[in-house]
Amino acid sequence: MTAATRDVTGRLPPAAAALLLMLLWLTQLAPAFAQAGAAADDSLQRQRGDRLDPWNQPAERLPSWDLQNSPPPLQPRAKRHLEFIQAGVPLEYRSVRNPYPQVGKAITGGGALYRANCVACHGPRGRGDGDAGLDLVPSPALLSRLMDVQGSVDEYLLWTIAEGGLPFSTAMPAFKDRLSEDHIWQIVAYLRAGFPQEN
Repeated sequence: MTAATRDVTGRLPPAAAALLLMLLWLTQLAPAFAQAGAAADDSLQRQRGDRLDPWNQPAERLPSWDLQNSPPPLQPRAKRHLEFIQAGVPLEYRSVRNPYPQVGKAITGGGALYRANCVACHGPRGRGDGDAGLDLVPSPALLSRLMDVQGSVDEYLLWTIAEGGLPFSTAMPAFKDRLSEDHIWQIVAYLRAGFPQEN
């Protein structure tokens, strides 16, 4: 205790002097407590981040999209997405839009086309669980999930269905010689409508 502190506390009632001494002590120790608390919080966040949210990490720890080191069954599927992110779709598919975004007749027709051409692999609700797709590696795309992804724009869907997966080593057949562009757009309308089932 310094002479100034003794002088101040000597003039105060004992309870007030004790309170003042406690406040002085806390202000001297507060930075150390704060630093220890921050370190504990950082450690806890790192532990939780490692388990729960891999993106809630310092930049040097972010997971990278490493096509060569991803599991071999996932590499073909990742190639199409990576190509789309880096280069977009081929020129003939750029900036095209579905002429039937919410047209009931197109959705109904798209449902019939989907059942005839896609359900065997992708399943009735687009969950990749069709009988013909069970043994495919990589497994058929989860179309119901793909409809919720921001990159699932019309040009991407037309390109994927028309060209199939041969350029990316997947079993998805190319439909550009089997279906007209109009028919493909009807299938896209059906997918976007949420795979409505016939009554």
